[in-house]
Amino acid sequence: MLVSKLFASQAVRFAAVGVSNTAIDFIVFMLLHHLIGVAPAQVISYAAGTANSYFWNRRWTFEQGKGWNIGELLRFLLVNGIVAAITTIAISFMSAVIPVWIAKVAVTLLGLIINFGFSKLWVFR
Repeated sequence: MLVSKLFASQAVRFAAVGVSNTAIDFIVFMLLHHLIGVAPAQVISYAAGTANSYFWNRRWTFEQGKGWNIGELLRFLLVNGIVAAITTIAISFMSAVIPVWIAKVAVTLLGLIINFGFSKLWVFR
């Protein structure tokens, strides 16, 4: 009962999905960045979090049903492609001057802010 009331808010659901996306993104990035470099690891880890994000935000946060909406998917991919490009460029510069994990946290917060605004106002409208 308490849990269902907690997750009744769209913003709380978005935040919960964001936590899972961030966990996936962060774990994949930390596993890969020593093997393939910071920028490629950022792209792959962001894509992994994005796939999780689309599924859960569509089905649970914004309750868009089970069918497919190609316009919505294209808007989602465009927004996340732009966020991925911005965060990849940012982490490439930031990791040269600060520890990579701090740079990763900073670009994750930046991406979250941009993504919520566009998801709420444009992607899942």
